[in-house]
Amino acid sequence: MDGCRGCRALYALIMNSKLYEPAHMVVLTGGPCSGKSTSLAYLTEKLSDQGFMVAVIPETATMVTNNGINRHIMDRMGQIRIYQESIIDIQLMMEETYKNAMEGAFPDKKKILLLDRGVMDTKAYLPKKEWDSILAKKGFSEINLRDRYAGVIHMLTAADGLPGQYSADGNPARLEKTIGAAIEADRRTRNAWLGHRRLVVIGNQISFDEKIKRVLNVILHHLGHTVFVGGEKKYLVDSVDIGSLPDHQRINIEQTYLVSKVRGQRLMVKRRSQYGSCMYFLVRGDVKTRDGRNHTEEEIITVQEYSKLLGMKDPKLNPVIKDRICFIWENSHYEIDIYAGANEGLITFEAGLLAKRDFLPPFVKIKAEITNNRNYSNRALAGGKTKKASTAPRHAPGKGGKSFFGKKWPLICPEEQSETDAQDAVASVCQGF
Repeated sequence: MDGCRGCRALYALIMNSKLYEPAHMVVLTGGPCSGKSTSLAYLTEKLSDQGFMVAVIPETATMVTNNGINRHIMDRMGQIRIYQESIIDIQLMMEETYKNAMEGAFPDKKKILLLDRGVMDTKAYLPKKEWDSILAKKGFSEINLRDRYAGVIHMLTAADGLPGQYSADGNPARLEKTIGAAIEADRRTRNAWLGHRRLVVIGNQISFDEKIKRVLNVILHHLGHTVFVGGEKKYLVDSVDIGSLPDHQRINIEQTYLVSKVRGQRLMVKRRSQYGSCMYFLVRGDVKTRDGRNHTEEEIITVQEYSKLLGMKDPKLNPVIKDRICFIWENSHYEIDIYAGANEGLITFEAGLLAKRDFLPPFVKIKAEITNNRNYSNRALAGGKTKKASTAPRHAPGKGGKSFFGKKWPLICPEEQSETDAQDAVASVCQGF
């Protein structure tokens, strides 16, 4: 009986509106002289006009340099590593402090925390060996550090496209003195954030005023507001030349639908895994906003909550399992999804928000556009009704229960193993709930 009461309490939590509004953390990143810091005043004003309480965390490296720790005079890797490790510590401390203060003091207000760079920016300024060593020392994983943010917006450096407007002056922490160095730093920074589920790149083909307006619209879009940002485009893939891909990240995603007792309500839990570490999300579709509109709401949950919610999975629907390849091509963000399980053999390609659509990457052979084709929605894929329209692609998913990247299905993250018994117990007491 206690177990069933626990199930009902958990079910009520996911079905009803939250008792508090979370503080959404959104990162503004980019190469040097991209307009991040300049845009913060505009964004703060406009988001406040939309009813948000807005707090800003300034760039940590600039703050540290301005207060006496000069990165410019560090010429040994040991010094640089200590400096960057300290940046990570300060960044995470400020994020948690601001977030906890906003949520604790103002639980019912809409809140957004704007960050002038996030913790993953540090990766762009360290050799891989040093970065990996810091992660191991602190017990961090890239996916946990990267996916903790609600959105990431990369503003392209002025050096790429507008070299006459690039300046190394004005920021004492700026290391890049030449156009070439600025473009390379911009590329490293973009790649550091690859794999985030809501990464958007905003280029310089427009005026700066239009650039920061696009930043605002992307933020509002991420938070469920109806604004025009240029819709995402989705395509059915015939084949992919994996060997020709630029720098990319590979993420495993498993989406499981839950039983909903509200007509039209879509409930789903999602697990994103990479290198043996996982992040977990609860997704609620058709959530009513305060002005009566519908949108999809997503929040980070713990492995314990995830395991318990799996006990409420919809028995009529299959998990949607896929390997996702995320990459930047021609300053635009793209994703390739390679499906396994019930949808093995299906490959799709998505051009994200603001991505180029008239000139797609040559290493992806497109069969058809399926942007508004409901047969390729997640719900349809979970129902197993989608036809595998891809023809024997050159790089197909693995056979025999293995993913495209050679991992055995189903993937289990280490922290989930201890939750298996709890999940089975919840599933048993929830039978017939």
